[in-house]
Amino acid sequence: MRVVLILISSVALLLAALSGHVTMQAERRSPPIGKRVDAGGEKIHLVDLAPPGGGAGAPVVLIHGASVNLRDMKLALGDRLAQSRRVIALDRPGRGYSTRPSDGWRLDVQAALIHEALAAAGVEKPVIVGQSLGGAVALAYALQYQDDMSGLVLLAPVSHEWPGGVAWYNEVSGWPVAGFLLRRLVIPLYGPVAARRGVAGSFGPDEAPNRYYEESGLPLLFRPGDFKANAADLRELKPQIVAQSRRYHEIRVPTIIFAGETDRTVSPKIHSMRLVQEIPGARLVMLPETGHALHHSESAAIISAIEELAGAAP
Repeated sequence: MRVVLILISSVALLLAALSGHVTMQAERRSPPIGKRVDAGGEKIHLVDLAPPGGGAGAPVVLIHGASVNLRDMKLALGDRLAQSRRVIALDRPGRGYSTRPSDGWRLDVQAALIHEALAAAGVEKPVIVGQSLGGAVALAYALQYQDDMSGLVLLAPVSHEWPGGVAWYNEVSGWPVAGFLLRRLVIPLYGPVAARRGVAGSFGPDEAPNRYYEESGLPLLFRPGDFKANAADLRELKPQIVAQSRRYHEIRVPTIIFAGETDRTVSPKIHSMRLVQEIPGARLVMLPETGHALHHSESAAIISAIEELAGAAP
């Protein structure tokens, strides 16, 4: 019995040391780069960018997808958009350096917390831009707050029910004991290797930007809390999408949808091509030979569309 207790204690110490090391290294290399604002009792980490004088037109809000954080959208779109207008890039609730409540995986809860954070930051009538799972959050935002918006831009959005489930590690993360062990022992070792392969798949057929893995702060995902939140977002997504998709006809805000023809992560046929038929007046732009990370590979076309909706004045 004593040997068993010693073994259990040793494993617990190993797990604590390993997860602590992963967290410390990730946060040292990718520290917070913005401010944390109060929203519904939570803290939302956001970066507020603007040219001298504040720029013209409506502000732009960038909502990132699964597995990444605000740095992804800032790198792809934010820095360039901020040359002419105010831009807010934020960590979705529970991701990066943002906190969230126990039901923070809900799309409507994430949209509500983002709305409160933007109000606290003094952001009025923004163009909301969402990529992938961030597109699902952007749709939830529009369904609740479209009167407070100037436009909606969706980049390879998750919008409709899809066949199949989620990756095994996202399922296991929801199990009481196995999930704890997964996040503290398996993910710190397996995650970085799988993530580099995942980056190549997401960007294909294009190449990822030089040092994307490092500059995007992707290792923040392998912290136990961040991974738990990301896994829950994905695991709980499909039933919410099914319910939400019944209401897209209610969206009246000007909407532009972008999809990559060779996207193997979020099928354009299942999602974007159906969505454009359900949002009145929406426009779909199909990008040939472009994959899921279209906001990086086709940033010029996307920035042009955002600026079209943002206009020269709010």
